[in-house]
Amino acid sequence: MKHSSLLAKAVQRFGSPTAEGNPQRILDAALKQFELFGIRRSTVEDITRRSGLARVTLYRNFANKDAIVEAVLLRELERFLSELAAEAGSYAEAEDKLVEGFVFTLTTMRDHALLQRLLATEPETVLPFLTVEGAGVIQTASSFLAHQLAVALPDDKRTQIELLEVAEVTVRVIVSFVLTPSQNVALGDDDAARSFARRYLVPPLLGLTG
Repeated sequence: MKHSSLLAKAVQRFGSPTAEGNPQRILDAALKQFELFGIRRSTVEDITRRSGLARVTLYRNFANKDAIVEAVLLRELERFLSELAAEAGSYAEAEDKLVEGFVFTLTTMRDHALLQRLLATEPETVLPFLTVEGAGVIQTASSFLAHQLAVALPDDKRTQIELLEVAEVTVRVIVSFVLTPSQNVALGDDDAARSFARRYLVPPLLGLTG
């Protein structure tokens, strides 16, 4: 399954109950294994050993390593979307939703152990997801963000197309800064990111430049 399809599936499953019991234990073990050694260097045996479960139990829940990888990535995406929605939902104004959502997303991606491990040691597994094959990811992420913003805006304030435009710009800015940190734009901490978002992302959202 392509990464863009995974993100779309995560959005569709948004709010659904997460796995419990042995599946959760296996995914926890796999995530830790991938964070420490990457996906390519990890085997089913490594994950089985780290989980403390019998190999037959692992195969009863996941057919192979690819199925485990997909489940881990899907769970991480669902977790991120849930936490992003909760963060945005704690603010009443669309301006604050956009600003704090930007800060939260930028910080989360920079601090995400698995994402940073893959970018550092096996970028071929994640870079296509954010670059040449990223159209579906951008579209799905933009739609999700646009929906979060629409909740706080009157119907006559911004059209759906305008919200999608603002959301897409925001998503592309985040991806760009995660993949290629700027030497000129200071986004090293939350306050700097917050200031950037208020200066460059909020005006188009609220129509303050027109």
